[in-house]
Amino acid sequence: MINAAIIDDEFHGINALSRLLQKHCPEINLLFTTQQPEEASHLLNQHQPDLVFLDIDMPRLNGIALLQQLSNIPFKVIFTTAYDQYAIQAIRMNALDYLLKPIDKTELRNAVDQYLQFQQHTSPVQVASLQRMQQGHTIDTLAVTTGQGLSFVKLEEIVVLEAISCYTQIVLQDGKKLLVSKTLALFEETLQHQPQFFRAHKSYMVNVKAVVQYIRGEGGELLLRNGMRIALSRQKKQEFLALFTKI
Repeated sequence: MINAAIIDDEFHGINALSRLLQKHCPEINLLFTTQQPEEASHLLNQHQPDLVFLDIDMPRLNGIALLQQLSNIPFKVIFTTAYDQYAIQAIRMNALDYLLKPIDKTELRNAVDQYLQFQQHTSPVQVASLQRMQQGHTIDTLAVTTGQGLSFVKLEEIVVLEAISCYTQIVLQDGKKLLVSKTLALFEETLQHQPQFFRAHKSYMVNVKAVVQYIRGEGGELLLRNGMRIALSRQKKQEFLALFTKI
């Protein structure tokens, strides 16, 4: 069973989706529904669903703003809305899927199937990675989950990891960017035994091998090989400079 929730400020929206799920997605177990987005954070922590159907266009607190308020997002999100103008924002928030109202039963079934496929492909890899880390083995590849599935990322290909709200954007050498629904703090913990990664700022964790120049300032900035300039916090300045031998 998939424990799920619906957050939508309109009763008919909740009612219509509930009936579609009951008829076409019997593996869904609805833990709760709410028309009050202000109460959603408490309900999410209390019930801990696996999957949340979240309306975007809610006047008091829209769905994207609600997610940005959460310190951790352990569930997957399927956005629902009557307006396609939010599609890009939904993608950036790493939504599993994006359904336009009135919701089509086939599209809903496909979205739930996508969640099932996501679960099947991620769990064994994540467990294996954790076991290797606990045994003290170094890792050279990260398995990260995105809205499209599972991506295997070579550590040497990572230029910088950037915190975006409670998500992390991984910028690769080839310019590709992956948005992952994990915090930068979690990546810092995962990579703590990888000396090439340095937490330069509250918003950035950088591959020091990708740094080509330090630019002076109160904390300063780091120029990366891909042309990005990122902030170096004042508290981290000396620790960073100590990594290098100055001639």
